Amino acid sequence: MINHNSAKFLKAILLGSLLPLGACSNEWDNHYGEAEGSTVNETVLQLIKSNPDLSTFAGMIEAAGLEETLNTTQTYTVWAPSNAALAGVDLSDINEVKRIVNNHVARYNISSSTSSEKGVRMLNGKIGRFEGNTFSGVTLEQSDMRARNGVLHVLAEAIPYRYNIREYIDTHAECSLLADFIARFDEDKFDEENSTALDIDENGNTIYDTVTIPYNPLLESVLYGIGPIEAEDSVFSMLVPDNAAWRAAYEKTRGYFKVYNADAKIADSIQDVQTSLALVSDLVFHGELTNPSGRQVTTTGSIIPDVAGMFAGSTAQEASNGMIYLTSALNLDPLHTFNKEIEVEAEDGAYSTTGRNTTVFTRLIDSSNPLYNQISGHSYIAVSGRTASTVPAMNFKLPDVLSGKYDVYAVMVPASVEDATQTKDCTRVKFTLNYINPDNGKAAKTDFAEDDFVTSPTEVTTIKVASGFEFPTSDFTDRLWLNNPLNDINSKTINTSIDVSVNITNSEYTNGVYTRRFWIDRIYLIPVTE
Repeated sequence: MINHNSAKFLKAILLGSLLPLGACSNEWDNHYGEAEGSTVNETVLQLIKSNPDLSTFAGMIEAAGLEETLNTTQTYTVWAPSNAALAGVDLSDINEVKRIVNNHVARYNISSSTSSEKGVRMLNGKIGRFEGNTFSGVTLEQSDMRARNGVLHVLAEAIPYRYNIREYIDTHAECSLLADFIARFDEDKFDEENSTALDIDENGNTIYDTVTIPYNPLLESVLYGIGPIEAEDSVFSMLVPDNAAWRAAYEKTRGYFKVYNADAKIADSIQDVQTSLALVSDLVFHGELTNPSGRQVTTTGSIIPDVAGMFAGSTAQEASNGMIYLTSALNLDPLHTFNKEIEVEAEDGAYSTTGRNTTVFTRLIDSSNPLYNQISGHSYIAVSGRTASTVPAMNFKLPDVLSGKYDVYAVMVPASVEDATQTKDCTRVKFTLNYINPDNGKAAKTDFAEDDFVTSPTEVTTIKVASGFEFPTSDFTDRLWLNNPLNDINSKTINTSIDVSVNITNSEYTNGVYTRRFWIDRIYLIPVTE
């Protein structure tokens, strides 16, 4: 995992991604680089090998596979720790050796006179700085030793290695469950910009000498990722659950994501992924939170009103790209993370279907209307029948309903919104909740037809359709499904919905007690948690 990400950082460096170094490299190369008539014949690697007190680091360079790199004509600067500084390193741990070596080598010729304001990007992407006679807080025993292809500095100690957030998760056994879930989505992505076009095939498609780069859509997707927590040039703060916290939260959350599939293994797999996504999607925040408090917004847009409560009991430590808060108890509030209020505007045609012989008109109101501030979005729909005997009805899809309890509401608009003289135009309505039966995958429904489900002719009416209604199956579209270019959200089937229709007798209609039309603003569902 670390090698995978380190390769990404190294590739970015080779493309000249660090502007401060690129801007100054000519000056440094002229001062330290190989010049015509130069008497400096040794490479950086040869300088290191010629110093007996750097023999351990020389061996680590070989083990890390950087010998050839440091013998090329390209310029590098090396900060070499003494043998004593590396006495505690397990040289048999190749990943650890690579981490240390890449933390002590940078591109270009970099002198100790470099301003502390100019960060130096190491091969692993981490940033170091000169401060007086130190680099990254470590004392320089020797500095600015010129080589044919770079500069050598000798350090009294090894540069402290600070993990970025992804590295920390990947390398600490207590976070293995989170690490394993993130790693499921690691892939190699085609890099068209750096791939070479070779030919055109018979269908007119370009044939490439393909270059790929590491990519993880869970982290890096611009629209649906939680944030590139492996990137050294970004700053995040993340609440990181250890395995105990992950297991406890997983068991507490999985019941919200019960799905039906004829293949039980597929149903279990969907439930597992969506449960895990629910846990991880709101753990990351932009910037460095040194004292988490107040109201904060996660990288996925969730508003957390009590960040202090969410981070309570966690242990803070600095990462190379922000802050890590390790926790043994994941204090997620479902109502502000994965189990939020669901709202459907009646005028949103993408979520509504008109019943047989039903006519629907979308209406907008202006600020002069006395109900202007009581109607969501200042718009609603007027629903009526094409004939006097028609029972007008609407169906509204309910997206992202979880397998849990909800209070269900419908906001009805009075007839007077269109004509102030209409003071008696009202009706009684009924509702039907439609969902999937978890036992057989077939459509199921529950009717709600109370006598007091009556609209007002003059006031906006909120009807509580159901209290704590428990949907037996989840009908949720997760972030990874949305991120897949093969999926079209507009064509996705939503199986959970609510029917709204007139519910009056012929006698009531004939005698003018009720009319057969209604005006509706929105439907909304509030999760009920225990």
